[in-house]
This record gives sequence, C-alpha cells and structure tokens, in this order.
Amino acid sequence: MSWIRMAIAGVAFLGVASVASAQGTPPQGEEHHGGPGGFRGRGSQMLFQGIELTDAQKDQIAKIDAKYKAEREALRPAGGQMQGPPDEATRTKFNEIRTKSQAEYRAVLTADQQKIFDKNVADMKARMEARMKQQ
Repeated sequence: MSWIRMAIAGVAFLGVASVASAQGTPPQGEEHHGGPGGFRGRGSQMLFQGIELTDAQKDQIAKIDAKYKAEREALRPAGGQMQGPPDEATRTKFNEIRTKSQAEYRAVLTADQQKIFDKNVADMKARMEARMKQQ
C-alpha cells in the first residue's frame, strides 16, 4: 500500500472536523478551515452523508474530533506533512484512533442515523480496498 493512499485513507477516515459542512453548502462569504466548526475534507462529507444532525450532535462531533486531533497530530512529523510512507506502528496507531473516534461519533447518533453511518463507513472501506487492488 503506497504511503499516498494511506494518507488519503487516513484523511478520509479521520477528517471529520466539521459535520456542519457535510450538511450542505456553507453560508455565503464563510471560509472553511480544519478544526471544530471548520471543514476538513471529503471524509466528513462521506461519513455523515445523508444524515441530518442537530446542532447538539454537531457540537458533540466537533468535540470528539478535537479530542483525537492532538493524537493524530502527534503521529505526524513536524510541519504536519508525511515525508514518506508511515511505518507499521504509526499506521496501527492511526487505525486505532480512527476506530475509537468512529465509535464515539456513532454513539452520538440515533438508531436510524447509525444505520446510514454504518453504510457510509462500509462504503468508504470498500472504496479504499478497491483502490488498493488496482495497484
């Protein structure tokens, strides 16, 4: 698995800083940045696609993301850019963080929302596996 694909997969799974952005287009004139209340990338759109979140849920999701942000950042070299493929230990830690954060995101959701979330997670995993087979 190439380090670029691992980085993309990590961003897709871990990039859930702002679920509000995944709910639709931003108000005109607003910029989106990473972190709570901002937009991190397609990962948040994909995980919460088709799920209408309440403001309270959005706040809880942002808090969960902030909780794991420091752990994710600690795994990256200074400057935040990966300089090659991560080693197996780093990859394992990223996966552990992803698993824990997704479980916490899921716990915030209603039973109906969890079904959609689970499907979105499965779809993301299937797309990642298909990309890996293309190599």
